[in-house]
Amino acid sequence: MKNPFKAVNVGKNAEVVYTHNALEAGQGLHTTSDEAALQVQGSVEVPKPYHVFGLNLYPYRHPRVQTAMLGFVIFLTVGMYHVITAMGGAGQQTATLADGANITLYTVFTVFCFVSPACLNYFGMRATLCFGAVGYAAYASSLWCYNRTGNEGFVYFGGAWNGLSAAFLWTADRTGISAYATEDKKGLYVSIFWTVFQVGTVVGSAIPVGQNWNAGVGNKSTVSDGTYIGLFILMITGACVALLLYPMTKMVREDGTRVTLPAQLTWLEQLRASWQVLKDHKYIMWMWPYAWAINYYSIYQNNRYNSPVFTVRGRALNTLMSGIAQIFSAWVMLIMTDKLPLNRRHRAYVGLAFVWLLVNGVNIGGYFAMVETKFGLKESQKLDVYTPGYGPKAFLYVMYGFMDGCYNTFGLWFIGALSNDRRELSVYFSMFTFWQSACTVCAYALDFRGVSHQFMFGSSWGFLAFGPLCLLPIIKWYMKETNIIKAADLALDGQDMATDPTATAVKETAFVKE
Repeated sequence: MKNPFKAVNVGKNAEVVYTHNALEAGQGLHTTSDEAALQVQGSVEVPKPYHVFGLNLYPYRHPRVQTAMLGFVIFLTVGMYHVITAMGGAGQQTATLADGANITLYTVFTVFCFVSPACLNYFGMRATLCFGAVGYAAYASSLWCYNRTGNEGFVYFGGAWNGLSAAFLWTADRTGISAYATEDKKGLYVSIFWTVFQVGTVVGSAIPVGQNWNAGVGNKSTVSDGTYIGLFILMITGACVALLLYPMTKMVREDGTRVTLPAQLTWLEQLRASWQVLKDHKYIMWMWPYAWAINYYSIYQNNRYNSPVFTVRGRALNTLMSGIAQIFSAWVMLIMTDKLPLNRRHRAYVGLAFVWLLVNGVNIGGYFAMVETKFGLKESQKLDVYTPGYGPKAFLYVMYGFMDGCYNTFGLWFIGALSNDRRELSVYFSMFTFWQSACTVCAYALDFRGVSHQFMFGSSWGFLAFGPLCLLPIIKWYMKETNIIKAADLALDGQDMATDPTATAVKETAFVKE
């Protein structure tokens, strides 16, 4: 199938250091050394770590550092947003206004997922991420304003702006972490990203815990202005951090392959090319049921469990502990996706089985809690951190967080295992995000209309149990063991290519859009 993202010869400005592997592979593959460097290992010099007191400190442009920075952007934006939503009703006394704003948010989010890959490929990583981060601050400021003035219209506007931004933020960030990773370290890069992201949730959760710890049961279950102000400042900082990222077109993976070449297509051509990728890889549709379940269950967990069962102090502490559990979940999944002595397909099967068993095990426990949940309780009747019986109910919420982390990180690793091409990955992740956000619209709409908590729980469990099963056909028929060419596997003019990574470096130049 013809690649719609045809690379062209590079121009001038940014220096890229190639080894003989790239030059000779270009001849062997009848293409340019730039195109060969996208798929032949050892084609480009890799940034070397600094050795300080026996420790390896990676330089700023190393892919691990850049992945951590991508996580830090999400730390400061989505992590803070999750702090708001995890407290139930965006920290307000009821969830009605927050549900309406989130319906607006995810509706806009869903629509703009279609154009986000083209925008990422045209405008670049830094601009796309920065734009994507600003909307989160707008949403936090709208809730702060509502606390002071009761202006509901601004909350809906903040939700819409957040939805527009989120489509670009998530497509860019998820594409980056998968594109930067080598095939044998996809799980590691996902774990690095997810850990930094969830540290944001933990740090962000400390704000409402500190602000509301002395609130007890006398604050009508709303959070203070200081909570929203603190989160707003952190979110704005996230937009600034996005501008500090190293240009994606200069990035080199740890195996010496380039992440991407400079954009050579117009925005409309990028849009058509994204559609062509989807047509050429129809099997990705099997991933959609898995994506559909993500976020759907969080509405039940936050608005139908955390909010009605616990005081605001209890909810804030639950969110803090759930974030810690999510950090742990990423490294548990790393063992299955990267470390097991199995080939890629078999690791995928093991990870999928673990996720499916975990989902069902946690929801069995959740069923008994759902049966006991009572709504309409006064704040003094809810479970507080010092109330007998708080521990088991809080532990269930922590396990919901652990399940969420495992489900998400496996999904990120799985998509990353399907391709190394930044452009293909951006389309895959935009579709993943589209179904994720579309489902969230449905969940918030159901919650807004007051659908029974039994239905909300049962449907979320059903989606979670069904989604992983749909990945089995992709693993069996479409997942490859590798998408990379090793220099030693190419024979040029009857001789094997030189694979010495210390081969004489040849400097070429590349035009960079960022």
